[in-house]
Amino acid sequence: MPTLSVFLDVPLAQKLEGSLLKTYKQDDCPKKIFLAYRVCMTTEGQPWVSSVVPKIRLQISQDPSLNYEYMPMMETQRKRERQRHRQREKQAPCREPNVGLDPGSPASPTGLQAGLNRLGPKADFKPLSHPGIPMITLKELCLLIFCWQVGGVHTVGDNGAFQLGAQFLKIWRKDSRIVYIISSKKDGGQAKHGHPFPVIASPSASDPQTHSITCLPPFPLYQLKGGCVPTESHGLVFQDMGFTVCEYSLWDSKQLCMDPNVLLDVAEQAPHGCIFVIGNIGDCKLTQSQWARLIASMKSKQIFPFFDIPYQGLSTGNLEEDTGFLQYFVSQDFEFFCSQSLSKIFGIYDEGVGVLVVVALNNQLLLCVLSQLMNLTQALWLNPPTRGARIITSILCNPALQGEWKQSLKELVENIMLIKEKVKEKLRLLGTPGSWDHITDQNGPQSYLGLNSQKVEYLVKKKHIYIPKNGRINFTCINAWNIDYITQSINEAVLSPEGSE
Repeated sequence: MPTLSVFLDVPLAQKLEGSLLKTYKQDDCPKKIFLAYRVCMTTEGQPWVSSVVPKIRLQISQDPSLNYEYMPMMETQRKRERQRHRQREKQAPCREPNVGLDPGSPASPTGLQAGLNRLGPKADFKPLSHPGIPMITLKELCLLIFCWQVGGVHTVGDNGAFQLGAQFLKIWRKDSRIVYIISSKKDGGQAKHGHPFPVIASPSASDPQTHSITCLPPFPLYQLKGGCVPTESHGLVFQDMGFTVCEYSLWDSKQLCMDPNVLLDVAEQAPHGCIFVIGNIGDCKLTQSQWARLIASMKSKQIFPFFDIPYQGLSTGNLEEDTGFLQYFVSQDFEFFCSQSLSKIFGIYDEGVGVLVVVALNNQLLLCVLSQLMNLTQALWLNPPTRGARIITSILCNPALQGEWKQSLKELVENIMLIKEKVKEKLRLLGTPGSWDHITDQNGPQSYLGLNSQKVEYLVKKKHIYIPKNGRINFTCINAWNIDYITQSINEAVLSPEGSE
């Protein structure tokens, strides 16, 4: 009698992505183009790598002094930091301000601390000025950092940071079971309709620590299709740990711009004690009054922020400006988590270097949180891969190499801006209907074209240009060899009756 498999009832998992790339690879059209790569691409169509990375990778591979033992754990690092702290107290009244850019010291077992300090503003840095955010002085930043409120843990990529953070929140914030993921990655509408939030029942008698979802009122138009079924990988991480997840888009597909009212409305209607996973908040360009409104809502409801910074520096070209909002939240006495991906801004995508940044009200609380996070890492991955961290640390700890890396990052951002300008200008010269200013108004390599699903389908099926259904493409995939074909195809899609809703 044949043996029945224990995996007989396991279905094929629904793919988060990959089907578009698979279709592209199976397409034998010589003109096919793929505009949905997750990594930045060069003008030659290859993944972008900072010019300084190959030489450092070679140096590390030839370094005979390196060993491959497990990296030191938190207690060893903490002793070292205590010694450094005593020395700093004797030498200077405050530490150099690096709030929101420094992934922390006690729990950073890979040496990222030393290098990432250099991503922050220096002692002579000008007072922070971020669009819409009240100015924060150097003295205020120094006072915040002097209290040792900021720390971090090296993780396996940014998704590992979310997994670690979600696991911690599941254990230590048992009354927070609702997660709102608010970013520009998905195509939505406007936050003008209805009440999108699940009604939470009282704790059950059998399990007083948990809440049950009693009903789900109708979702507004700006709520992603599928209600509370997450489509982002971060949402699936929280869902797998028992959280109720709702996803919202900051992108207004009607007005072709980021809509800060989505964030503000969700914050004002969200239940007390929920968790906000916020990405691309800097792209919203909130006014000072809107910042005050957001802060007031989140404080009054004790909303816990969990920020997502996938590519610091690639949004504006300025490392400090891309994370200025974090400094503002710290100055407003917020505690929060922040996921940072370092792999993407160095071009070492396969290394998966991430950091979970922790901001607490004081050093004692910070050390308690970091100790629990380090315990969780032992069960999740024990010791994260170190090669990528060594590459990053080597670059950031060397002023010359750091300068070369920053220059390569600046050139990449300038190239992205130039590509967007060329696309917009070519569409204007072709007489393509509509305004295309939204292309250059958006920051970063990933931006919306502003096409509806029918026009996108036209491009995929008729012109063999593969882009996601929401029309959000990677502009670094456009180069001198394909820009004319792409813009002409967009023009055809817009003019064609098949591309109309």
